[in-house]
Amino acid sequence: MTGAVTHPGVYEVEGGSSLAAAVEGAGSRLDDLQAVLVGGYFGSWISVSEASHVTLGAASLGLVGVALGCGALVALPRGACGVAETARITRWMADQNAGQCGPCVFGLPALADQLAAIARGGRSVDPAYRELSGLLPEIEGRGACRHPDGVVRLVRSALRVFGTEIGEHHHRGPCAPSGPWLPTPTIGGWR
Repeated sequence: MTGAVTHPGVYEVEGGSSLAAAVEGAGSRLDDLQAVLVGGYFGSWISVSEASHVTLGAASLGLVGVALGCGALVALPRGACGVAETARITRWMADQNAGQCGPCVFGLPALADQLAAIARGGRSVDPAYRELSGLLPEIEGRGACRHPDGVVRLVRSALRVFGTEIGEHHHRGPCAPSGPWLPTPTIGGWR
């Protein structure tokens, strides 16, 4: 568990434990969060209201359309911009491609560009959102590996969970910087 928790680290929890208990065990509370990323960077965002009702098991998580995946959980605090954080992750994931197929070489950078345009806010939000929505089905299932599919899953979940925030970006511009909140891997380790 990492992100907006007092005690980030690797935890062993019993299958079927509540997600809320896992967050509390790492030193935070769902009330202090905006969302939780379940399954790491190939995973999906879930809202706090969804997180309050699920347990860490396939059946329960499946009810909200997510899977535990690698088991990584990332807590996003209320003050952070979920759109900007997802744009940052998507850019990093685009940079990690093997350069072997079009969905990775062209598709993932295009997703990152459109998410960054949405995060910047203003008049660029609507055309970027339309472009992003059109790119997702063009990328999914077409890569030489599952890398682009994982990024598509992450972006789709962000559009669902941070939909209201995207509308605010259109009307008010970008969120005030308050992060970075999510750990970004670097060569040689986490920063």
